[in-house]
Amino acid sequence: MQLPKLDPAAQETRTVGSGRYRSRMRIFLICLLLLATRALAEEIPSEKSGVVGPAKYRHWEVSLETAQMVGVDNRNRYYFSTQMLNLAWEPFRPLRLGPIRLRHQLMGTFFAAAILSGPESYYFGGGLQLRLIVPLGDSRFSLYGNSGGGMGIADANEADKDDLGLGQDFTFILLAAAGVRYAINDQWSAWLGGMWHHLSNNDLSEPDKRNTGLDEFGVVLGAGYSF
Repeated sequence: MQLPKLDPAAQETRTVGSGRYRSRMRIFLICLLLLATRALAEEIPSEKSGVVGPAKYRHWEVSLETAQMVGVDNRNRYYFSTQMLNLAWEPFRPLRLGPIRLRHQLMGTFFAAAILSGPESYYFGGGLQLRLIVPLGDSRFSLYGNSGGGMGIADANEADKDDLGLGQDFTFILLAAAGVRYAINDQWSAWLGGMWHHLSNNDLSEPDKRNTGLDEFGVVLGAGYSF
């Protein structure tokens, strides 16, 4: 069987066309590689200047906060001086939602409160919170907000049914805060804001002792170190 002979002109045209296709594919792959490299090396948001290099992205932050809280719904006129130790984990790089940049932290909070006014004298506990941080342009300032809940122990006066105290030693706590953060440098930051606490035993002391929910509002000041 005799194979058909290929036209030399057609063969040359195919060779040239194939060569052009391979050249275009090389150019396309090079452009794609350059875009991917640029995306991987793209700077990410920071509280300091709005952007920092990838090597400066830090997953962890340890911080201390002090809050002065006043009860607003109780005739005992509670006053809490609360100290908090936080360990925050930022699992993902900051998110971009159009012009808005958003950081988020999962935070474990341990707190110790001296109750300077009220039937109890102390409160110790811990909880989990979610914190959101929104950098303001390229400045060192950011807005932040966090909320969460936990549980703790107080020295409640369980004998007196009418003192409008916490009702029992074991109670639950809800907390939230919002304010302004300032990045001192790539690792240190400080913030000032308002805070709310709600304490309640969720009716575990009923009917022997009244469950009196307690709300406090106040000012919180904090400082953190990222690593």
